[in-house]
Amino acid sequence: RRLASAYDSTMMFALRQTAAPCARRLASVYTRRQNVVSLRSFAAVSMQLIKDLRSQSGAPISECKKALEATSDGSIEEAMDWLRQHGAAKASAKAQGREAAEGLVGLRVADDGSAAAIIQISSETDFASRSAAFVNLVTHAVDATLSQTNVQGTVEQDVLLSSEYNDKSVKDALDEAVVAIRENLGVSSAMRLGSDQGLFVGYVHGRVEGSPVVGTAASVVHVVGTNKSDVPDEVLQDAGKKLAMHVVAAKPQYLTPDDVPEDVIAKEKDILTQQMADSGKPADILEKIVDGRMRKFYEGVCLTEQPHMVEEKNPKVSKVLDKLGIQVTQFELKSIS
Repeated sequence: RRLASAYDSTMMFALRQTAAPCARRLASVYTRRQNVVSLRSFAAVSMQLIKDLRSQSGAPISECKKALEATSDGSIEEAMDWLRQHGAAKASAKAQGREAAEGLVGLRVADDGSAAAIIQISSETDFASRSAAFVNLVTHAVDATLSQTNVQGTVEQDVLLSSEYNDKSVKDALDEAVVAIRENLGVSSAMRLGSDQGLFVGYVHGRVEGSPVVGTAASVVHVVGTNKSDVPDEVLQDAGKKLAMHVVAAKPQYLTPDDVPEDVIAKEKDILTQQMADSGKPADILEKIVDGRMRKFYEGVCLTEQPHMVEEKNPKVSKVLDKLGIQVTQFELKSIS
């Protein structure tokens, strides 16, 4: 019995000594098998497909691989949808809270001059805003805005994001750009203007490579012939183009003095009156001086009262237009500061 007991103890000790190394060897074999499976999985996704998806989306290779593996048959279209749903959400989450102070402006005028769209889309960096992905986004968004024929004036963001152009919504285009650029992007403002009279004429300043409708600033003006004259479209087009260029340079805030809010006028008059409070001049003289200085104020903020910066000798805008028998009814300006 003692010999049997000693034999059992010896065997148990031997088993304990060999069990741990065996377990480690089994774990090592399992790990190697998993690595082989992983490599086979990677190989299953064609490198050409990954390259094509990265070229279309601009997303990192690892994200493209995940997107293709998540599809049933390596479909590029399904993978793009996956990137928009997952990649854009991840990129947006990382970028949330970061200031988007850069960007570009887009302007598209209808071929017949009956309508125009002007938008501003923001990005975090100037480098990102000059990328092809961002320029394509702005171009797509401004074309989609112009296509909203039932909208006049400001286009609400939810309406714009859901609008489509060439079978793609602005929301999808935005998500694709976020995946490619990995920055906080957003639509700052969008407007669509239309009229069955006259022409809309625009000017894009600081145009970027890749799109004639995208730049750092843009303006659009609506010009019509006055009741006394029938102005040819060529004259309207030329005068409108020069006026749009002037708007970008002079940055007027209002169309005419009648469009300046009363509280703004009252505040400006009060400031001018305070400046001359100790002059000792009679009240009627002070009033005339204030009126004269208000005219200078209007010249600075009202389009029709400004010196035309594109015309020779800089005559007043209203005088240039009156001479041509043209009236400007509205303008819009957007610019990246």
